[in-house]
Amino acid sequence: MTEVPPPFHPHRHDPDPAGQQGDPLTLLATETDLTGLDFTGLDLRPTLRRDPRPRTFTRCTFTEANLRGAHLAEAVFTDCTATAADFTGALLDQVRWQGGSAAGAKFTDADCGDLTCDSADLANTKWGGALLADASFTGCRMIGARLTGHRGLGLTLARCNLAVANLNGLSLRGAHLVGIRFTEADLGGVDFRDCILEDCRLAEANLRAADFTGADLRGADLGELTIAIAAQFRGAVISPDQAAQICTALGLNVID
Repeated sequence: MTEVPPPFHPHRHDPDPAGQQGDPLTLLATETDLTGLDFTGLDLRPTLRRDPRPRTFTRCTFTEANLRGAHLAEAVFTDCTATAADFTGALLDQVRWQGGSAAGAKFTDADCGDLTCDSADLANTKWGGALLADASFTGCRMIGARLTGHRGLGLTLARCNLAVANLNGLSLRGAHLVGIRFTEADLGGVDFRDCILEDCRLAEANLRAADFTGADLRGADLGELTIAIAAQFRGAVISPDQAAQICTALGLNVID
């Protein structure tokens, strides 16, 4: 079975000894380069709706913070913690998120166009209705993430763990997917047409009604290819070894 992350138990972080001193809300309102501040459980909406200046956050904590509708366009988050934070409806256009964690955070209906996430823990995040046009996720832990119902095209995924994630109905047409773990993910109705899946794992995923027409699966791990599973890949390009597995499932002997 795929590893499922343990329940998150939020707690207030100790202040960063290298961080700025003073009231975090006052500093948020007066500074744009913020380091080591703890916004745990705070309502940041008043400040981040009035003042849309791009901000840089380094090692800041936003655990369970309220950022609904916040203006954070072009913000940079480096090694920050935003576990269970609420970014519903926030403006996150051209945001860069490097490292750190936003596990369990809500990005429902947020504007995440051109969002860039690199090496971040995004397990159990929710993206329903979010605008993810040209957003990219690289090296991210996205176990249990819900990417259903998002808006926009051009979503890029590379070297991400999407085990037990829900991508039902997602359009990935024409994408070059590298190093994606889809183990036990819900891929029902996903549009994989003309995709290249390189070093991707699809074992035990729900592939019901997924469309693999023209997809190149030669570099993917398809798991145990039973007749029923093989039928889900109709129209795809497969390798000779994968074809041999299908023939074995059909009880056929292939002789050179």
